[in-house]
Order: sequence, then structure tokens, then C-alpha cells
Amino acid sequence: MKGPKMTAGHPWHRGEALVQERRGTPRELSVSVPDHIEKDMPQQHAEFFAGLDYLPLATLDKQGRPWASILVTTSDSDPSIGVTTSGRNQTDVVAEVSPYDPFVRALGPDQEPSDDDRRLFAGVGVDFSNRRRNKLAGLIEPISLDTIGKVSLRLISDQHLGNCPKYITVRSLEHKAREAELALDSFDALTAALPDASKDLIARASTVFLATKHSENGDDASLDQRDMGLNHRGGAPGFVRVYEERGGDGVTTYLILPDHSGNRFYQSLGNIETDRQVGLAFPDFTTGDVLYVTGNAENLYDTEAEAIMPRVGLLTRIQVTGAVFVKGALNLRLLSEEQHSPYNPPVRYLRSELDAMGHIADAVEASNPIGATLVSTRQISDTVRTFTFDLSEEIEMPMPGGFGIFDFSGMLDSGYSHMNEANPQMVNEDFVRTWTLSNAPEFDAEKNLFRSTNQVSVTVKRKPGGLMSNFLHKYAAQQIEQPMQVDFKGAGVGFSCFTPDPAGGAPTIPAKMLWVAGGVGITPFMAMWDGIKNVTKTLPEQMFSEIVLVFSGRGDDINVLRHFLATSNALPESLSIRILAFQSVGEASSEAQTALDILTQKFPDAALNIAQRRIQFSDLNAIEELADREVFLCGPDPLMNWSKNALRELGVNESKLHQEQFAF
Repeated sequence: MKGPKMTAGHPWHRGEALVQERRGTPRELSVSVPDHIEKDMPQQHAEFFAGLDYLPLATLDKQGRPWASILVTTSDSDPSIGVTTSGRNQTDVVAEVSPYDPFVRALGPDQEPSDDDRRLFAGVGVDFSNRRRNKLAGLIEPISLDTIGKVSLRLISDQHLGNCPKYITVRSLEHKAREAELALDSFDALTAALPDASKDLIARASTVFLATKHSENGDDASLDQRDMGLNHRGGAPGFVRVYEERGGDGVTTYLILPDHSGNRFYQSLGNIETDRQVGLAFPDFTTGDVLYVTGNAENLYDTEAEAIMPRVGLLTRIQVTGAVFVKGALNLRLLSEEQHSPYNPPVRYLRSELDAMGHIADAVEASNPIGATLVSTRQISDTVRTFTFDLSEEIEMPMPGGFGIFDFSGMLDSGYSHMNEANPQMVNEDFVRTWTLSNAPEFDAEKNLFRSTNQVSVTVKRKPGGLMSNFLHKYAAQQIEQPMQVDFKGAGVGFSCFTPDPAGGAPTIPAKMLWVAGGVGITPFMAMWDGIKNVTKTLPEQMFSEIVLVFSGRGDDINVLRHFLATSNALPESLSIRILAFQSVGEASSEAQTALDILTQKFPDAALNIAQRRIQFSDLNAIEELADREVFLCGPDPLMNWSKNALRELGVNESKLHQEQFAF
């Protein structure tokens, strides 16, 4: 039987063309893709590969499934270990491997492809010390497969391509002999479930290697083509998400790989359009553990992608069909802390994950967004301002403490950028922001609902280097005459002290509460307080609660506490709020002192206590009936983590701790 033809070079194929067209790759770039891939190895690539201490490679098993791995090409005791290049396209590799490595097992004599005596391979050399990487592909010849952890290979390559450094984690590595231990082996058997330890590895990973293959069947068997690709995929730890579907007695595991802005060649995704079988390798450079996966992939675009992962227009979903998990598989040791790429976008969460956190917006998000026009701003402190928007149509507001989604892309999006050293985050910027709504609408006592409204407010702190916060503050400061008009994509709630009444009555709040806020994390409590007051206006007997607000703020940011002053003197006896504030003075000491003086003059003595220091354990310990309070926390992670640990130590039950999570 005549086997498939290995591609000479890399012709532009229909899979790449399909993805490029859907993603708007310019025609002039699309037609030039083959020109970027060299048939002969450049000298600088040869020198690069020869200097590597590790080499990611991929090949196919007899079923045509890709398996990717990382071969260690350095040794403390064996001088034969290493990479050498000769001629134009020959690379000899002698490497350390574990006996359980599926890449090596796929090269065994029992895995000989049935329809072709030639084996395909793909590799991507990555220098983690400087983010340099180069790709190669071609044919592989196993010279020696040693059962004691050594392999010799000959690579005959005819595809060579340099890649950009985006998304590569910088790490310093050295050789370390490890004892490999097989924890999961479904190399020869179908598997759809992954053990928790392997899922934990995926959740930590900032580096994954993705192996794909291109299969093209022509009208004539002699025109059949096949080649492979191996690429580095990187991001913030946890950028690859995992979810499971259960049916009958089985579990099906899916891996979700969001697409980050790249060179727009779409080679890996293009290959998937022609052949769904892929392989992945997830290395843990701290423990030496490696998870090897093979499975069936599909690319999802636009609304299909958003249905799984909001705010992502292109992703790859991989259904796991095989996996090998080896502890101590990688004979490398991490010498210092990893430095994640400045190009990494924030981790995007699955819709199911966001839904569990209450962070999925109402139906407005899925339909045409409505317009939002900035109508007023109010200065609170030097760095904090409230922005009020009129909406083009009324919305049903979420429970106080909820969020709104604003899309500024119509004003700010300037199109594709491959690299941006001055501001790397702009490469994947979508100009969408989710902010807590700091206002609460009036309450309808007849319907027991907060009224629909066409006006929303957000309170935003200007952050150094923050794109959208600086844009808003600068816009307000310049008093630009032309109104700011953006899209409002929806609203939702995942953090609120209000509980809807399933019987249709008015929402309720806990009888005793502790609110812990840091900085602009006070915004949901501003809305909650307004909501409590608005219900009290119409149902004065409905709202009864004793609230302690603990707030930590810098400089004159404590001016936000004025929001809780307006009616604090005219509350029913059943409702009270007491504020413990902790002010970090910093450099702007005069502004900080002025803010403190004004607040102490305006608030009754019993309602506000301000200390110019950090919050301490004893401050929480002094709060009356602490263990009986429902606790709501919102603010910077360090403060929130400290507060939760302190509260647990003081006997507050875990079920009473409610924290806002900014995983939008």
C-alpha cells in the first residue's frame, strides 16, 4: 500500500485558509505563509538547537494519535547526551527520558505505522532563559530506544520557522535526576477521565506543548499529504481550563485552550481543521511531573466560543481520549521563580465557572448591547471618581452589589498588533470591563422588587498603568464636550447581602453583618447600603440589621465613607451601621489629614472610628458577636486573605464568609 506523502516544505493548506479567513488575516499575509517556512535549516537555528538542554518533540503512534513530550538533552554524568546538527537538515538527539514517556513508546517497533514506514515528527525548541523559540518538522528515525532511560534519534527536517517570544515563561533550569513514577497510564486504552492530581497540574501550568497534524487527501493517492506541527502555548497559570461531562457511568473530560493573539498564520488551528487528533504535554518544572494527553480537538468561533468561555472569540476544545501521567518524569529543576510573560492576558473562565460564582450577566449580554452615555462624574478623592451613565433602555437591576459590563471597543480599538513592547497587554485587549454598580435603584413595595432603571453608576479608582481607569479619569478631567458613548452588555450579581424571597416577598438581609472592604472594594457595599435604605423608605419594618463596616484605604480615599453618612442620623432603630476605618497616609499626608478631619466632624462619634494605621488582629477580635455575623469581603487579595485567616482563627464559620471574586 502506498503511504501518504510527507509534505516538502509547508504549502498553504485549506485548514489554515479557513481559520485565517474567519479571523480576518489580511490576504497579503495569508498568501505569504509558505514563504516564512524554510526547507533548509538556517545556521542560527542549527546553533540554537545544538545549545539546548531540553527539546520538546512530538510524533504519532500506530493509531495516528499525536504524543508530545520534552526530552532532556543534558546530563551530569553522560557526555553522550546532547543535540548535534550536521549537513543542512540532520539533527541527532541523544536524550534522557522516563520509560513511561508516551512519545518514546510511540516510536517502538510495535507502534510502526501500518501504512507507511516513515515516521513524522515535529519539534519546537524553546530557550526559557530568553524566550527564544524555533520550530522544525520532518521525518524521525529511532536509532536506539534504551529501556533504562536513554533514547537516540535522528531528525531529518524540511520545515523550519522562527517564532515570536510572546507568552513564554522565563525560567532558569538545571539538570536533576529524578525517579519516574507512573501515576496514570492509558496509552493503550481509551480514557476520558483525569485524576485530580493531573487536573491540579493543568490548573498551575503556564506552559503547554500542542502537537497537531495535517492530513490532506487528494484525488490521486500520490497527492496525499501529511505533516505535523508542535507549538508552544503559554499564558497565566490556569489559562487552560478543564471541565467534565457525566453521562451514564462515564465521565468525559474536555480541555479548553483559548486563542491568544499571535502571528495570524494559524498553523496549529489550521491543522485541527483538517485532522482533529492532537497531543498535549503539560510539564511542571517544580516537581518534574508531566501530564501527556491525546484527544480529539475542534475549533470554536464567535458565539459558539462565547457560549463556553465568555469574552473569547476563538478557542480549541479537546476531548481527552488518552492520557499518561508520570511523576518525576522530567530531569530538570527550577532554580528561581518563574517570570510570566507581560503579554499574558488575564485568565478567562468557563461560563460554567462564572455561573457558579454568580458572574454571568443577564440576557442583555447575549442580545444586542444597549447604549451607555456618560452624563456626569463626581470626584471622591484624588484617585477615585464616580461615573454615571444613562442607558438607551431600562434594565432590570441586579440585587445591590451586582455588576455591569461595559464595552469600550467602539471608542478605543485600533485593530491588530503583533507585538507591543511599550504596553504588552494591548495585544490581547478587548476593551471590555466589568465593574460593580455602585448605585441601587428605588424599591417597589407593591412588587417587592427593585425598580427597572435607565441609569447606572460605577466608582472607579485610577490605577497606575490602568488602561480604562486612566481613560475614564482623563476624559472626565478634560471635560470633553462630545459625550462618551459605549455599549452596555449586561448586568448580573454574584455578591450581595440581599436574599430574594422565593415566596415573592421582599428580599431579606442578615440580622448581623460584618463588611470588610479595601480601597475601591467598598463599591458593592455602597450599593448594598443604598439598597437597604431604599427598601427602608417603603418598608421601614422590613430592614433590620446591625452592620459593622471595616474599611482600609489610602490617603484621601477614605472620602468614600461619606457615602454612608447621608441618612445615618435618620435610620430606624432596627437598622444601624458602625464604621471602623484604617487609613494609610502615604506621601499625600496633607490631603489624607484633611479627609480625616472632615469625616470626623461630619460623623457622630459612635458611628465612625478612624485610625491611621493598618488593621490588626485585635481590631477584628474586638467586634461584638463576631461569630454570629455574616461576613462579606471585597478588596485586594492580600487584605482579603489576611482577613479570612484572622476571622477563621477567631471562630467565624467558613459558611459565613462571602468574598467577591474578580474572575470576570
